[in-house]
Amino acid sequence: MIPKYIKVLFCIPFVIILCYSVYLFSVYSSVPEIIPIHSYGGRKDEYGSKIFLFLPVVLNLIILIFTGLIIRRPDKIKFTFEINENDREKTYHTVQMILVILSIFVTIMMSPLSFFDVVYQ
Repeated sequence: MIPKYIKVLFCIPFVIILCYSVYLFSVYSSVPEIIPIHSYGGRKDEYGSKIFLFLPVVLNLIILIFTGLIIRRPDKIKFTFEINENDREKTYHTVQMILVILSIFVTIMMSPLSFFDVVYQ
């Protein structure tokens, strides 16, 4: 059973993604067709289509779907320690809360990076 506060908190990343997506759709026509794409690992930056602005949204949604599956079924997690029967629910709620906080953090980190590409072109 997922506590109600976990469900409510897990909605925050989706609201952030929704807000970013609405903004992106509203300015999409004014974004140039070719935008800089920043690469990692010391490679040079390249240029690509503006459709790449949706990539962080899609990646974030995939991460949130997998996280949501784990939150829904914390009993499937293979813990490296024994869980006492009396502490099982408390442990599951703690794990769910940690996953929700990580989801919010990842969404907050991914959205401003994407937002930066749209606003400062």
